[in-house]
Amino acid sequence: MKKNKFKFRAFTALIVLWSFIVENVTGIVLYIVPPGRIAHWTNWKLWGFTKEQWAALHTIFGYIFLIFAVIHIYYNWKAILNYIKQKIKAGLRMRTELAVSLAISILVFVATAISIPPFSTVMDFGEKMKNSWEESSQEPFIPHAELMNLEELTKQIGMPMEKAKRILENNGIIVQDTSSSLQDIAKDNNTSPARLYEILKTELPSEEKEKLEKITTEKKLPMGGGYGWKTLENLAQELDIPILDIMAFLKSEGIDAKKNEVIRNIAQKNGLEAHDLVDMIQKIKE
Repeated sequence: MKKNKFKFRAFTALIVLWSFIVENVTGIVLYIVPPGRIAHWTNWKLWGFTKEQWAALHTIFGYIFLIFAVIHIYYNWKAILNYIKQKIKAGLRMRTELAVSLAISILVFVATAISIPPFSTVMDFGEKMKNSWEESSQEPFIPHAELMNLEELTKQIGMPMEKAKRILENNGIIVQDTSSSLQDIAKDNNTSPARLYEILKTELPSEEKEKLEKITTEKKLPMGGGYGWKTLENLAQELDIPILDIMAFLKSEGIDAKKNEVIRNIAQKNGLEAHDLVDMIQKIKE
């Protein structure tokens, strides 16, 4: 029986197709994934893949799509060139359509680049979707807490290291090395850094828990905590500062802002970073 000859052109076209599908799926996932501080702290996964794995798939298949697209163009250059020539000729006969389509494309490009609604709204929606994963129980108690080792964690929460290790082991968490990061310890035990923290936190005296909550809240606020995608009015409610006081303060500082604008956009148009603007507003309380 005669074997079918391997058709490299067909193979190339199929690789382009599969990589195109993967790029679209991973792109949608990355549009809605939680921020890194949440994903790392809670060991977030979707269909068994972490945020970093989704990003890696998106990047690698992006390169594969680009490489095989170039190969596909090379093998079909004449047919593609003839097709383009035909479309250009047809386009020149449709000058109005050509001009309008070009104008719209330029408009979308520029408006997206400088974050003008409704195009910026699409990106804002994506960020809101990402930050919708946030709950107080999921927030790391300090930024990048998953990178701390057990010794550093016990110092932060005021618990003897040996006691912490014993508590974790009583809960089925094996700690091979106290100098390992919480992320590595959690990974070795098929759990999340957040669970390690919660296990230890439940063993703290009530007064220590209250002190820890106060300290960690103060430490999270300067980082923005997702505030960049909240409206000025929402931020005022969370910080318990009257919106009129914030508006007056910002006006005195020469900062143009509306109460229904998101912090990120206010900061950008006034030449600031979102976390710097949040820091300024927090000082109203002082």
